[in-house]
Amino acid sequence: FFKNKKDAVATNQAKEVLDGRTIFRLMRHFPVGAKLQYYPEYQKNIVLDSVVIAYAINGIFVYSTAGLSCDESSGVLQFSDQDQKWVFKKITSFRIILPVFSHSETKLDYIRREELLKVGGLVKGNVITLMAEQSDGQVPVLETIVERRTMLKEGFYANQTVALLEVDAATLMLSDQRAHLRLKTNISATIQVRKRGENTLLNCTMIDFSDRSLRLQMAADTAAEAMPQEGGKLLVSFNLPGQSEYISLMGEVFRIEGDAIVVMLTGLVRAGQSVELGQIEMLKIKANLLQHAGANLAK
Repeated sequence: FFKNKKDAVATNQAKEVLDGRTIFRLMRHFPVGAKLQYYPEYQKNIVLDSVVIAYAINGIFVYSTAGLSCDESSGVLQFSDQDQKWVFKKITSFRIILPVFSHSETKLDYIRREELLKVGGLVKGNVITLMAEQSDGQVPVLETIVERRTMLKEGFYANQTVALLEVDAATLMLSDQRAHLRLKTNISATIQVRKRGENTLLNCTMIDFSDRSLRLQMAADTAAEAMPQEGGKLLVSFNLPGQSEYISLMGEVFRIEGDAIVVMLTGLVRAGQSVELGQIEMLKIKANLLQHAGANLAK
């Protein structure tokens, strides 16, 4: 990520159009007013506290996002900031804004303060890894780069020095995806998605599985318009190897990667009722998947 920081800035200057659905997902994980932690330049031992005070969307500073919504088909993003109604049909830039001075540096011990002085904190060009507050045992993690620092001259935070962080949405990850071992699998499955008020069944292959997520490879003949959308709900069903038992897991599309989708698991369907996906159920599924000839630990 951002191996060449100058190239990253140049790419941004090219005014690439961003997917509103992706920005919507980022705003949900890192909402205005939410506390977060961050560390600079991959130095995980230097963790500092901060808070999201605003966004800059297409260069416009927004300080609240009441009624935040995004049209699933068009990606049009809309919300209200105080009395101002905003509708973004085309997004060419998105920044997360943090205050530069949070005083959390004073909580560091001498050695880490010295390290912070060497690498710098929220200074132009530095890679900043953000960690949002935990939700349901998951911590959203996002890598950004400091595009610039500026002192706000007016508005709610007049005379406050802030850092504008350019985000790379592709790096958004939930921490427990990294923490749990994944199983590589090759299991035929189906997903049920709701399109235009009707349920649609699509064929796919489950190619890996972990405690909180799974990855599906969609069938080659899946029409683009039939593909689920990021943030959309779906039901994944498959047979456990060597058993007649049919497993149906509820989930939310976390990311789409070409013809593959990453699904965050939210529950289990049993006897037609949605129930919590508990530890025992998860262990049972993993134990049975390990019996499958094509299953092994992912590297």
